[in-house]
Amino acid sequence: MKHFAVFALASAALVPGAALAQAPAQAPTTAPAAGADTTAAAVTTGATVYDTSGGVVGTVESTDGTNAVVNTGTVKAAIPLTSLGKGAQGPVLAMTKAQLEAAAGQQQAQASAEFKSKLVPGATVYGTGGTQLGTIKSVDATGVTLTTADGDAVLPVTGFGPGPQGILLGMTADQLKAAMTAAAPAAGATAGADAAATDQAATTTETTTTTTKSKRKPR
Repeated sequence: MKHFAVFALASAALVPGAALAQAPAQAPTTAPAAGADTTAAAVTTGATVYDTSGGVVGTVESTDGTNAVVNTGTVKAAIPLTSLGKGAQGPVLAMTKAQLEAAAGQQQAQASAEFKSKLVPGATVYGTGGTQLGTIKSVDATGVTLTTADGDAVLPVTGFGPGPQGILLGMTADQLKAAMTAAAPAAGATAGADAAATDQAATTTETTTTTTKSKRKPR
């Protein structure tokens, strides 16, 4: 079975998978801020969200009519529109920026730990095109060994994320195959260099032995 280490070659293509782990966290549902108008706030993309003291919490990055994704500059959190009150300056949230970031960070950490618990031997991995790429052979702190039809590929843990079918690698089947093909010459060159070094060492040892024997005087 061929074995390919494609860490460097796949790093750029793995970004989409890593980005999945940074999806907006679902912020806790809270009641509209005290003193704020409970009438549905006019939440539009680009609107600034404030806390009850008038401090800026973040900016609405998008909304789907049910939740608003608020970007604090550090984290992105999906906030139910029912948790946003209507203030004089704009939407008001009953949480400060620090509180929202803490809640979102905790949830993302839990989600990350939950996902990593699914990276186990035998688990099926899919590509961004929905094609089954292979199964996980082994996992360590930094890499995942994926068994594919073309051999085993060692990939960064950061390249994997949750997908609609389960575990998703941020590469298509063609991208993975191309990365493995590109890694093959490098692996062959390394193996060739190691073999040459071994042969050279053996030749040197043999020459040294012959020279030593030729200098011995007959008794």
